[in-house]
Amino acid sequence: MTDSRTHPVAVSDGAEARRASRPSPRSFPWAVPPGATEEVIRAGRRRWYGGAVFALLWQVLELVAVWNDGRSFEAHVWSTLALFVLYAAYLFAPELMWRSGMRTRVIVLAGVAALAGLLLLVVGPLAVWTWLLVAALTGFVAERFWVAGVGILTVIVAQVVVAASLGWDGAVASGLLFAPVVTVSVGASMLFFGRQREAEDKLDVAQDELTRLAVVEERTRFSRDLHDVLGHSLTVVAMKSELAGRLVDVDPARAKAEIQDVERLSREALQGLRQAVSGYREADLEAELVSARAALTAAELEADLPADGTAAARDVRSLFAWVLREGVTNVLRHAAATRVRVTLTRTALTIEDDGAGAAGAGGTETGGAGAGRASLVAGVGGNGLRGLRERADAVGATVTTGTSDLGGFLLRVERKGRR
Repeated sequence: MTDSRTHPVAVSDGAEARRASRPSPRSFPWAVPPGATEEVIRAGRRRWYGGAVFALLWQVLELVAVWNDGRSFEAHVWSTLALFVLYAAYLFAPELMWRSGMRTRVIVLAGVAALAGLLLLVVGPLAVWTWLLVAALTGFVAERFWVAGVGILTVIVAQVVVAASLGWDGAVASGLLFAPVVTVSVGASMLFFGRQREAEDKLDVAQDELTRLAVVEERTRFSRDLHDVLGHSLTVVAMKSELAGRLVDVDPARAKAEIQDVERLSREALQGLRQAVSGYREADLEAELVSARAALTAAELEADLPADGTAAARDVRSLFAWVLREGVTNVLRHAAATRVRVTLTRTALTIEDDGAGAAGAGGTETGGAGAGRASLVAGVGGNGLRGLRERADAVGATVTTGTSDLGGFLLRVERKGRR
């Protein structure tokens, strides 16, 4: 048999674990990895156009500078048209990148860079400010760190060359000397986000693999428990049934005794099966404390949790485990907190945070749902406070919600009476 402290994993199948095989644009909002699904591409498209349009608003300063550079009206018109061609290429180049591999992405990026370079012939030295858009597009090749680095470095060198061609005084007077500085800032941000995305993708893969392994381990444990419970009993039942069949005509009294043994063994096996399933569904306080600490640490929240669950009475540990799971889930999803405190005694568990709080929440409920943010808990995982109420009623406990001393939400479950 296995350790009774083994934690049942709250995952019904392997769907969650398969996320590792699907690219995710979360950490790098506008970039979509090669081979992404249509769903991921749609999400990346929404993020890209939202950010790209905002970035183009800064190009209004470029248009103002072009129309005030002292050239003819015709030159201003041609410069404006050329700029809008580049802006269109900047906006729609990702459409050619999202479904393509690295080679195509680099070609598209080089094409946009060449178009930006040709602006020097139409717009003049002020075109170097549009090259910031090229630096931004390197985010689509950021999964190849050196490619993004070379692209950004090329833009910076080109800007320095243009500024040097104007001379020190001319570059300072026109402000072009600051273009490489701004590009360094943009490029560093791009490279940083690229590295962040790479690290988070690897972390996602690792977490998904751990989830998959946990699911496999839990299924193995449950299968092993069922085998331990039923294997021996069913083997004996089969043997005694066969023996009773042979004896029914030869020795009816002994056959009857064997059949009675079969009935007894069957009932024992059924009882063992019920106990195994009950143990499988029962939450484990020790495991939930470990899980809660890991989840809060991963979310970068300051967590003050008990070292273990030994302080709680045995008949309320399962209830406390469910309350801890739901309370921590609520904090992670809704609280916007920075600190969480869990207090455990023999008959009470209290979860407090310094987050959004529960406006209007409060009072004691015999498992009832509180107001404010407490109502959000009721929908978490299909359990929430409604599920906790039923579990609390079963052991004569009460659930209290309100505002904690930390300024956020408070969730407390306590069994009255026995100590």
